[in-house]
Amino acid sequence: MHLWRSGLIIAFIGVLGISGCHYSLAAAQGSDSAEKQVRRLVNDPLPAGVKRDEAAVLYKPDNLYEYIDGGADIYLLYDFQRLLHQNLKSGDGELTVDIYDMGKAENGFGMYAAERSPRYTFIRLGVEGYRGEGTLNFVQGRYYVKLAATGAKAGAGLEPMARMLSRRIGGTAQAPALLAKLPGENRVAHSEQFVRRDPLGHAFLAPAYVVGYAWAGKGESKLVVSVAEDAARAKARLDQFARHFKQSGECAPAADLGENGIRGKNSFEGRVIARTQGRYLIALLNPPEQGAEILKRTAQGLQ
Repeated sequence: MHLWRSGLIIAFIGVLGISGCHYSLAAAQGSDSAEKQVRRLVNDPLPAGVKRDEAAVLYKPDNLYEYIDGGADIYLLYDFQRLLHQNLKSGDGELTVDIYDMGKAENGFGMYAAERSPRYTFIRLGVEGYRGEGTLNFVQGRYYVKLAATGAKAGAGLEPMARMLSRRIGGTAQAPALLAKLPGENRVAHSEQFVRRDPLGHAFLAPAYVVGYAWAGKGESKLVVSVAEDAARAKARLDQFARHFKQSGECAPAADLGENGIRGKNSFEGRVIARTQGRYLIALLNPPEQGAEILKRTAQGLQ
């Protein structure tokens, strides 16, 4: 091999090595920064009556199962980054703080929504929060926060601790912006979800937002907004959705519904109407009589 070629190859490998080192260093620095951010949330001072019991423990994707064996998989589906677990003393009992860093606000909301029910007792905290017997959970930004109290008078520390964490997280406590664009009338309160994998059991619909709607004496409907990269991919998703209903029941074009509209039904999913709007596939399961108007209003909101 000519000397100049050898030198060129060595130089090229050197550039790759340097670039790789820079990338690895940047990734490590980003991880360190995120870890410091979550650790500072439980720094002193703590609320009155709450004291540190022991050092915080950090869990990452490769060992989350050690803390929530059997429950880790769904967190990993939502791109879980790290968990800060802190045991505290409150009154004569214990207060446990678990702060799940989900990387992005939409993933934090999605994980929180996957574990909450519209029947819970909700409080104004972060984007949304709820209380139970000895528990208080809320979501804010990229963090899903879960607090649990056990023992005499420990519950008194739940809300002060939660509100302190909310202040330290800071930022604008808002649900994913797309949810505000969907119809508000007849919406089931606290039914909103962000589904990262297999919405309605279909991988090709991911990711998607799902919201419940209720109609007096007519049951409930589910509005699904599947988010694709562009209009062509949204159309491809709708075509696959239509094929599914044709194979499992029936499906036909429905021009009255708007862009690429379809109507379908099968024995296990029931009736569905759907269309596209730019990069979105919009579907309404168990649609009411005014279902076409709901699709239209949803599409207008997403323009």
